[in-house]
Amino acid sequence: MKRKKIKVVVALTKKCQDFDVFCEVVCSSSKIKNKVDFVFSENKEHLRKIIPDAEILVCMKIDQEAFAKAKNLKWIHLGLAGVDKALLPEVVKSKVKLTSSKGIHATTLSELILGMILAFSKGIVLSMSFKNRKVWGFEQVIQSRFDLQAKVLGIIGLGLIGIEVAKKAKAFGMKVIAVKNRPDKALKYVDKIYTKGKLNQVLKESDFVFLSVPLTKETYHMIGEKELDQMKKTAFLINTARGPVVDEKALIDALKNGKIAGAGLDVFEKEPLPESSELWNIDNVIITPHIGGAMPDYYKKVGQLFRENLERFMQGKKLINLVNRKLGY
Repeated sequence: MKRKKIKVVVALTKKCQDFDVFCEVVCSSSKIKNKVDFVFSENKEHLRKIIPDAEILVCMKIDQEAFAKAKNLKWIHLGLAGVDKALLPEVVKSKVKLTSSKGIHATTLSELILGMILAFSKGIVLSMSFKNRKVWGFEQVIQSRFDLQAKVLGIIGLGLIGIEVAKKAKAFGMKVIAVKNRPDKALKYVDKIYTKGKLNQVLKESDFVFLSVPLTKETYHMIGEKELDQMKKTAFLINTARGPVVDEKALIDALKNGKIAGAGLDVFEKEPLPESSELWNIDNVIITPHIGGAMPDYYKKVGQLFRENLERFMQGKKLINLVNRKLGY
């Protein structure tokens, strides 16, 4: 008996052209073409109408009411790397497979992070501050500049993004150390890997501390007053992970009181960052509006990953980027 087509509901985007790109990439596989029905979700209300008989949902976040109606659902694929907002109690308890798009952001995010590192080390941040005040500031900028050769980059969370950052940092001659939950093997671009119990050691040694961890109960406010006190006064903190990984009040205090040299932030405890936040008024802070993972071919890359996983799903093989519900990533 011929198997009916697999119904895949796509709630990744509100733009039809992005949906078309995603579907075109996925259907480029002969193993998938003509075996899947893709249905575009226009909004939450529409999603709740079309979800009941779907086997697969591709989305950015999970709508609780839609999930309750999805009686035939076998797999949810998230178009994001972070899954903290997707782990609803109902999803965690269910047998529905959950995968993420972890890894597709590695190139673009690592470039942003190196851009922040260069902006601090070459005096660009200070120069922009002087520009806004129409001040030449030659002597001050000259004194603030330094080379990255032999400087220490501490990576907290050595996943695919962390490894890509390490690779690029090595091109500048930096020493790279890292914290990893399970440091099971040596890695080409990392000089030394520590267990999470040695976080303070990495903070003490690093000239730049880059956070690349998922948001879980364990990582919530993992960088607070005590941890910031461990850092060098000349060190910089870079966070492109999740805002609540850092205690923002403690960070503001550290920046205002010269406990650290600066911070590059793409994520915040509350987004959009409120106008009342003191971070806006601190000169040695780079603020980007959570755009670290954005790229012009985003839906193409999500489609490429989903295509490989859909082939695996159809063949009964283990899926890539399966989320561990207990660990939260």
